[in-house]
Amino acid sequence: MEKEVVNKHLLDITRTSDLISWSRNGSIAYIPPTSTSNTNLLLTYIENVNGVTWQLAKPLPINIKIDNSNNFLPQLSLVSWSTLSTDLAICDIYGNFYILLAGVRLLESKDVMSPSFELTSFNHMEMIYRDIINNDINSPVNPGASVIAYKWLNIEKPQIWNKPATRVNLDYPNSDGNSFMYAYGVNQYQPHGVCHPIATKQAILVLRKNGQLMLYYQGEHKVEYHKISHNLTEEFQIVDKAGIGFTNDKQVIITTWDSVTNNISTYSVEINWGFLTESAKRQKVDAHYHTPKESQKPPKLTVKKIHQMKPQEFYHEGEEQYGQSFNVTELSSIDIISANPDSNSKLSILITYDSSVIYRYSLDHAVVSDVFTGLGLQKNVQWQGRESRTITLRDRLIRSGEIESVTAGFLDYTFSILYKDGTIEVIDTRTLKIQNKITEDTKPSQISSIFDIGFEVPKLDHTKPLIMAVSPNSAAVVYTEVFADSPNLKLKPFERTRNLGNEQGELYTTAVGFAYCHALALYSSTGSDDLIILIQSEAERLRKLIGDNDNKDLELEIRKFIGIVITECHKAINFQIDGYSKDGIEKLLSSNNASLHKLLSLHFILGEVQQNHQASDINMIILHLRSTSLGIMFSLSNIYRQISKKKPSEDSLQDSINRGECIISLLGSFKWLIDLLAYLNQELLQLTYMKNSNLSNSKLTLKNSLAIPIIMGKVPRLFLVYAITSMGRTHEILKKLHKDLTDSNKLFTPMKESLNRYFSIYNTAPITVNLFENFLRECDALCTKELSAKFKNKEHALRCEQKLVCQGELPDEFIEVAQILLDRFTLTSSREIKVAELISYPTEWLDIGVMRNRLRVDPRQIINETPGKIIPRWSLDSEHIDALRKTFIYDEGEDLKGLRQCTRCRAISSVTDISIFDAPLHVGLWTMLFQRNCNCGNPWITNL
Repeated sequence: MEKEVVNKHLLDITRTSDLISWSRNGSIAYIPPTSTSNTNLLLTYIENVNGVTWQLAKPLPINIKIDNSNNFLPQLSLVSWSTLSTDLAICDIYGNFYILLAGVRLLESKDVMSPSFELTSFNHMEMIYRDIINNDINSPVNPGASVIAYKWLNIEKPQIWNKPATRVNLDYPNSDGNSFMYAYGVNQYQPHGVCHPIATKQAILVLRKNGQLMLYYQGEHKVEYHKISHNLTEEFQIVDKAGIGFTNDKQVIITTWDSVTNNISTYSVEINWGFLTESAKRQKVDAHYHTPKESQKPPKLTVKKIHQMKPQEFYHEGEEQYGQSFNVTELSSIDIISANPDSNSKLSILITYDSSVIYRYSLDHAVVSDVFTGLGLQKNVQWQGRESRTITLRDRLIRSGEIESVTAGFLDYTFSILYKDGTIEVIDTRTLKIQNKITEDTKPSQISSIFDIGFEVPKLDHTKPLIMAVSPNSAAVVYTEVFADSPNLKLKPFERTRNLGNEQGELYTTAVGFAYCHALALYSSTGSDDLIILIQSEAERLRKLIGDNDNKDLELEIRKFIGIVITECHKAINFQIDGYSKDGIEKLLSSNNASLHKLLSLHFILGEVQQNHQASDINMIILHLRSTSLGIMFSLSNIYRQISKKKPSEDSLQDSINRGECIISLLGSFKWLIDLLAYLNQELLQLTYMKNSNLSNSKLTLKNSLAIPIIMGKVPRLFLVYAITSMGRTHEILKKLHKDLTDSNKLFTPMKESLNRYFSIYNTAPITVNLFENFLRECDALCTKELSAKFKNKEHALRCEQKLVCQGELPDEFIEVAQILLDRFTLTSSREIKVAELISYPTEWLDIGVMRNRLRVDPRQIINETPGKIIPRWSLDSEHIDALRKTFIYDEGEDLKGLRQCTRCRAISSVTDISIFDAPLHVGLWTMLFQRNCNCGNPWITNL
């Protein structure tokens, strides 16, 4: 039985912000805030409940033990996600250090020295490193062993960051009636600061109070960490305040305050990476390169003291800033803001007194006296050594509240000051100006954060010290209090406090702010659910504001606003949704094409939260077409590679099993695609009948049809044609393979059964697939010809395409062409379609279109205070459907063991592929492409 953790040291922790960490993947790790707990680490994340409402998931306990054989749970003092958000650094009050790896599962292996892992959901974590310096649970806490400062190293790869959206004034109002617009752009920065030389590896620097500096780093391959250490000085010291930062010439700078000598010392640390430097170069050519054991020279730390001084003398000063006096008495913290990627950027050392007075120092090259320079010239001696460093006082910043902590922003271009009352200031490191300073400006010259459009950090009610974290997108906060009654965190989105109107220009500026943040999330590989909540909150504010005005259609105005947000999100990453042709489909399908994937996911979730089911259905269908096509491509490649190596007469049972498993894994996707085609034909047939019979009482219309936008929209039509073509190619290959194996008498049971099941699905289609493919190609030519004459310009064409695909709205410009397409459908299919068979063909399980099972959800309920039950997105008669494999899950049970759920689209899927033919060896199936993330791009969460 696990022992209970008594968190008696919570109040001793200097920075409560060290007790919680929010990763870019969306995982929030934190130390239980209650006085006692059955666990010493909790994990939560934002999840969607019913399409509209969000919540923080019920905290998942993750027990950190000193060793696997001991049930003792030490009280923790620090959690911090790595730069890549995959590794979690943890310290306990005894000074022991741990690293957990998220998204992997440890495989059973006899090789203890070299364990093996498999990819899994990000809420599953494995202990991959322990540095235990005190395993005596009965010993008192040794203050000298405590961790006083830490910093994850940067990543050795270029980073993309969008430029601020810049206002451009127009000579004439544009089509939206605005006299200005915003222009977007991007910068690519080379790696800056100090990095692990191998781009996929990580490292962290940790400083103890006794002055011992550790570097924990990953090796050449695999995920395990190694350790080297070095003392800052040989003298005895107790470091009570410290900060760690990086310069742009690969130097680590550490500033400490030693309470024994009362000295503030600054050190320069150089990391010699040993054999890893050469290995990094070799791996760019050969990713599997291994350095010979005899050449593996280990990394080394070199420490040099570059400056020493005493703290500021105690003094009192009258009113200067904020209209109040201040004292400089006690040194309260030391923080270092690293240099940003700009070539002239310098590191800043922030030394804070009395939690509110900051002295800012910069790191500079020491100036060599002219006397020494002259003597050198007289002796004909030239200086060849490295320039020495020193620190120089630059500013004194007086803040209005007590500072809790200082944290660096993305690429070190900003830093945030978190105050003990929960307020936050975000400061530009280049200008030292406060980014979230309250100013009324509905048309800011630049937009580079959510603060520029009128949002602020919400006020947090509390009576005890706060434990809080701001989301990586700076759009929401999670918080609790020290010694809280409940272990659950609370979630609050940022609040709009300025620019509270609903004029066209204000709505446009708001949309630009959201688009900028969404683009930054995309470039930095950050989840954006907190940003979706913020957009929802703004839509709800507009509902209340517009609700009193009877002259406006409320939902129409909200849809217009969402449309502007979507348009700007496309502009912000320079994505032209109408700029693709059949030649560019491979690029669109690429698993590396994050732009389209993220935008489709955005369209889907904005459709869901606004209960615009047409938009959400269209974009989810496109996402499914994408995953289906990727699955077919992956599986066909495996099958073709295998049959090209052997003649059919040489086929073995193992070959048959491998191919059989590949085919079985695709059956659900094939069934879904054929049934989707059947559903689209059902809609087209009904729309044709309505048009020819002049009926007006049908539930299905041109305006709410799914078939019309999917056929007329460029991207969905391309994906649909590609998926059909891929299925046709698969059909021909499998037919030939069946014949060859039969002729060679090598049709073993696995292939026989899998092929029979595949042909059964294909042959029961109620439509002629090839005929419908030809119809789609005719549509492509017809739409290109007819629509090009109806658009005023390229911008008008793009806007109409976005309305059609992103919002499921049929623009007036498309209606006439839609009628022509229906006439063409009648001509093409009237002789081939068996009407009775098509109409009666069951497609209800797809759960799309006018027959979709729609939940009654209050759109005002954006956030649940306490975790509620998730309602899966895709089910039929209370039976869940595996959204990845598109098969029914019959024995899931109440607790959904062995299943995983998406945090955004609520899709459910099996964690593993069941081997149908008892394959003795692991068969690599296409589903591995979606091992960590759902079809929509958000993380899977495994029910453990």
